[in-house]
Amino acid sequence: MFTRFQTLVSGLKMLKKSYTTHDHVKKILRCLPQQWRPKVTAIKEAKYLKKMSLETLISNLRSH
Repeated sequence: MFTRFQTLVSGLKMLKKSYTTHDHVKKILRCLPQQWRPKVTAIKEAKYLKKMSLETLISNLRSH
């Protein structure tokens, strides 16, 4: 999933459309399936999303 997301982000950069890391984190959390909702809620409540990096998010999701 992360590889596909990075491919899409790279394509958008080539079209001169960019988003912040915060937007990327929100988009990844939003696209997760329903069974991940408890984990998404925990991440949103425990972490400050505006400062979370994509690497931190992905490692957190992989450990779950």
